[in-house]
Amino acid sequence: MTNLILALNPVAFELFGRPIYWYAICILTGVIFALILGLKEAKKLGLWSDFIYTGLCIILPIAILGARLWYVLFNLDEFDSLSAVLGLDGNGLAGLAIQGGVIAAIISVYVYCKKRNVSVFKTIDLVAPGFLIGQICGRWGNFFNQELYGPKVENVSLFKKLLPKFITDNMEIKPGVYHHPVFLYESILNFIGLILMLILRRKYKKLQSGDLIGFYLIWYGMVRIFTESLRSLSGANEILKLGPIPVSIAISVLFIICGIAYLLIKRFKFTQPYYQDIIKEVKENHVNTLIFDLDGTLIDSRELVIKSFDHVFFKYFPDYTVTDEEMDSFFGPTLKQTFSKFATKDITVDMLIKEYRSYNIAHHDEIVKLFPGTKTLLQTLHNKKYNIAIVSSKKKDVVMKGLDHFGLTKYIDIIIGEEDVEKHKPDPEGINKALAEFTNTNKAVYVGDHPNDILAGKNANIRTCGVLYSSKASELIELEPDYLINKMNDIFKIVCE
Repeated sequence: MTNLILALNPVAFELFGRPIYWYAICILTGVIFALILGLKEAKKLGLWSDFIYTGLCIILPIAILGARLWYVLFNLDEFDSLSAVLGLDGNGLAGLAIQGGVIAAIISVYVYCKKRNVSVFKTIDLVAPGFLIGQICGRWGNFFNQELYGPKVENVSLFKKLLPKFITDNMEIKPGVYHHPVFLYESILNFIGLILMLILRRKYKKLQSGDLIGFYLIWYGMVRIFTESLRSLSGANEILKLGPIPVSIAISVLFIICGIAYLLIKRFKFTQPYYQDIIKEVKENHVNTLIFDLDGTLIDSRELVIKSFDHVFFKYFPDYTVTDEEMDSFFGPTLKQTFSKFATKDITVDMLIKEYRSYNIAHHDEIVKLFPGTKTLLQTLHNKKYNIAIVSSKKKDVVMKGLDHFGLTKYIDIIIGEEDVEKHKPDPEGINKALAEFTNTNKAVYVGDHPNDILAGKNANIRTCGVLYSSKASELIELEPDYLINKMNDIFKIVCE
């Protein structure tokens, strides 16, 4: 008896005095499962997790709002205030129309993808299974609300034998009168559709990118016509209508027509690559090795470098004025290359380098900063077993000092410093040495802030990535690296994490 009471109670529990409904829990469960499945598939399609998380945070509320407004639109007589429409009258959002949510979500996905310059077709291939998962779980919310049922059951004894007791008990709408659990039928049919969808994207070689949303519209349209037809026989007057027209059935017919038209038009006007070919290409081009420059890329040491050079010139060349353009040219080359232009018989290169490093090390910790997102990026990549290396024009001990100061050393596999190579960037020797240390390199990217970094990566025949927060951003753009990023976290887009 206790189980029956729990099943019939639409409120699961109270939180801070507010009721939490089973319906909301069922919808949230569907969202979580859809997100998990979507994240796994997104990586295979070359989409990154931040794109998925951000999209969910934007599109889910819009979809819920669309579902609510769709319901309200066809039940205006039930609402007498804006607070009732928004669910602030104490009844919550009792009344959501899935079809309105689907329409709002599809429009939102399209706009979101266009704003982010991401393939709409790839994205809706992730969304389509998510729709079905949400509806599979969401229909159980109807069970707890004791709604979405069909006509009376004629053979009650067989009905009780075929279905679990907790379902048949909750379908006893009136004493001794049992109704067909249409919510269950729809949930099962959507589950079958989900399985078919998952099989199609793995086994059907002619499936094109973007086809799954067409399949969804056709499948769900047919399922909804069937379930709404049964629902109309329940006598509960639950179906949304526009005059005498059952809105859900009319929209379901429209879904089917749009799904068929979409698949046909797409093949003739917007032909897309095959789904499996995209997965194969992404896998073959997956970046699993990232090599970084240090200064100006991971660590913001520009102020320290300028002060270190100013100190050296003030001490040894007090009458010499270093222009901004000249100071800018000191970034990138080694100290030996820079100071060799100024050394004299009495003031050697070694003296200048020693003085520079002495000041630099003494003031290092108080001046240098970490670029935002760097530690999170390296920690995440390290935890996911990516190969990570540093190739810098600085001496290794100075590189280590910077990494240790910010707690980054444990995330780095290989460090190549100035003393480890004979030829410096733009020569690829340092990058090639780092690559030789890894045994499982698939595709590698060198990330840097200086034109020499991009040239070194190109000379090593690997992909290159320029950081646009560099003072030499325009020069980086001219060199046409494979990637350009505005912030360190944008690396996640490259590796699809």
